[in-house]
Amino acid sequence: MASGVAIRPKRPGADATRERILAAALDLFSERSFEGASTRLIAERAGVQQPLLAYHFGSKEELWRAAVGQLFDDFNRSLGGRIFGLRGVEHTAVAKLVVADFVRFSAAHPQLHRIIMQECKVDGERLEWLVEQHIRPLFEGAVAMLEPLVAAGKVRDVPAVHLYYLLTGAGATMFVLAPECRLLSGVDPLDPSEIERHVDAVVSMLFTE
Repeated sequence: MASGVAIRPKRPGADATRERILAAALDLFSERSFEGASTRLIAERAGVQQPLLAYHFGSKEELWRAAVGQLFDDFNRSLGGRIFGLRGVEHTAVAKLVVADFVRFSAAHPQLHRIIMQECKVDGERLEWLVEQHIRPLFEGAVAMLEPLVAAGKVRDVPAVHLYYLLTGAGATMFVLAPECRLLSGVDPLDPSEIERHVDAVVSMLFTE
């Protein structure tokens, strides 16, 4: 939330209402883009009155930032918890598990990549905010994790920026394009067994052993 926004006292049920709004907003922003997701549609999807969006978030822009921020927070907690729990484990094994968790998170939350794709259609303030607040730290963390493994011959010898996009593209695209995948191949990419096959495929693509 931007600084300067007044903190309102919570009412009973306010947290549950706020979470419903965030979930609805995330789905619609990822499906229709910022411009296409009206506050009326978000309110309908959340099952709340439209004025409640302004009550909880002030503006559509702040709602977008809150929804995106919560999704990236969930992502960081998921992967951060994995890394914290693997302290002292051999670096290649840690990297493989982190890549696997990234693929699984992408399957469970395709909105993450859909929103990035929506905002990347044109340059703009939202994209700049998204990159600086959330994507750049992930890019830098991925590079720091993978570059030593490239030098050691454990990961494919590919320049860092290409390696990053190989990982994010291969890891997420099958789930972002799940309806196409079902029509094209008859495979449901969100079936748990297919998710694990995709985990294995992405790990095999990136790592040399």
